[in-house]
Amino acid sequence: MLQCIKEMFWLNRVYSIISIFISMETIIKTSKTMSESIIKIYGYDNGSSRKKFKKYINDNGIDISHLERRPRKYPIKDKKCPVCGEKFKGSIGSPREKITCSYSCSNTYFRSGKSNGNWNEDSYRSTCFEHHKKECVICGENKIVAVHHYDNDKKNNSPENLIPLCPTHHQYVHSQYITEVINKIDEYRNDFINKN
Repeated sequence: MLQCIKEMFWLNRVYSIISIFISMETIIKTSKTMSESIIKIYGYDNGSSRKKFKKYINDNGIDISHLERRPRKYPIKDKKCPVCGEKFKGSIGSPREKITCSYSCSNTYFRSGKSNGNWNEDSYRSTCFEHHKKECVICGENKIVAVHHYDNDKKNNSPENLIPLCPTHHQYVHSQYITEVINKIDEYRNDFINKN
C-alpha cells in the first residue's frame, strides 16, 4: 500500500511537470515578446527570471525566433539614404527617426544648405560673400572671415554696407584702433560702389 501511494505521488508529480511544460510551451508560442513570456511564466521580468527562461529554452530546444526583443512603438520599414542611396531599416514617425544611413551621410546631409537648422537664406554673411571675396580687405586672411556692417546698422544688409574683415581687424574697427584700418576700409568700399 505504501508503495502504491509513493507511485501515485510520483505520477502526480510527473503529470504536473508535464502539464507545466506544455503550458509554458503554449505561453511561449502565444506571446509576442520575450518579456511578455517571462512575466506570464514567472510573474516578473528581471535578470534571474531571464536566466531561468533562457536555460529552460536551451534545455528543451524550444524555438523563440518569433519573439521580438521588445514591443515596437513605431513600425520599422526599409528606407533609402538621400545622400548615398543605400537602403537601411529605420522607424517611421519616431521623434528620433533616422533620415540617413550613417553618421557620415548625416554630416553631409545636415551640415550645409537648407537642410541645416541654422540655415538662413537672407543671412548677412551669405549676402556679403555673394558680392565680396571671402577674405579680409586689410590683410587678405581667408580662413576665418567676419563681416562688418559699415554703418553699424545690423539690419542694413545691402552689399555696400557689408565689409569682409578678419576677426582681428574687425576688433580694430570696434575699438580705439579704428584709425589704423578705417582708411583701407573706406577705400575698399568706395571701389566696390564705383564698380557696381
